[in-house]
Amino acid sequence: MKKTMSLLVMLSILQLSVVAQKVYFKGHVGYDIGVLKSQMNLHSDHIKDYYDSTVTTSVYQAKKSSYASGVSFDLGLGIMINKRLSAEVAGFYTVCKEQKFATEIHMEDELGYHFSAYSDYTLQGTSYGLRPSLVYAIQGTAFRPYVRVGAVISFSDLKESMKMDVSTDSPNYLPYGGMEYTLQYRKGLSAGASISLGLEYMFLSRLWVYADVSANIVNYYPAGAKYTSYVVSRHDITERLTTHEREMVFVDSYSTADNKSPNEPTKMLPVHYSFSTIGFNIGLKYTLFD
Repeated sequence: MKKTMSLLVMLSILQLSVVAQKVYFKGHVGYDIGVLKSQMNLHSDHIKDYYDSTVTTSVYQAKKSSYASGVSFDLGLGIMINKRLSAEVAGFYTVCKEQKFATEIHMEDELGYHFSAYSDYTLQGTSYGLRPSLVYAIQGTAFRPYVRVGAVISFSDLKESMKMDVSTDSPNYLPYGGMEYTLQYRKGLSAGASISLGLEYMFLSRLWVYADVSANIVNYYPAGAKYTSYVVSRHDITERLTTHEREMVFVDSYSTADNKSPNEPTKMLPVHYSFSTIGFNIGLKYTLFD
């Protein structure tokens, strides 16, 4: 019995040693550019009041963005299945750039006094997660082109900030007013696909440098959102908001009767935000085998 156990242990150690000889580690830094962008609809108004009527002229804009644009970092490991095929899993983190939008409202009353409101919106995403994939490489002595195909499992969320500055030359109102808020969308798990084309070069024994271009297709569907800050004319009223005013949930259908309780979040139809990118990466790979 002892001999059998010793033999099994030795075989396990040998098997682990063989597997370890096929393992490699890698990491890269890159920059992701947004593609397949989602659309935000904005409008600005110019309003003219007369004694007997009001004329409104509106300008509508469609702004498109991907919220995972920015510097990205990737760290992972792989194992060779055979001489050309390997399996990898890598963790990634993207430092997402802020996306900025702006709208304006201009009003003129019947006495010729003016009222202007300038609203600046800033949306910033968060994106990190895992990329499991399969890699097929064409064998070469020093240079090896490869293609990587896999999935993206991303933890995503979005923060929206708005600041409105209001001014008027009317003597009947304060010369300045405004408001600002921060709306935090709920973190969610997003799944997508990834494909990369690249080339690696062994410049030292077991040490490779590589560069690739990757396409990542990911959409983020938040389940809800909440105002974490709401300030009007420099007065913070966040804690005075009802649940209905402060929180929202995204559902497939609702009626007006569903949005009457002050103690329940506002129901809204689903929205989605693109976290899809084209990435340009450069990194290092270290193998435990020659």
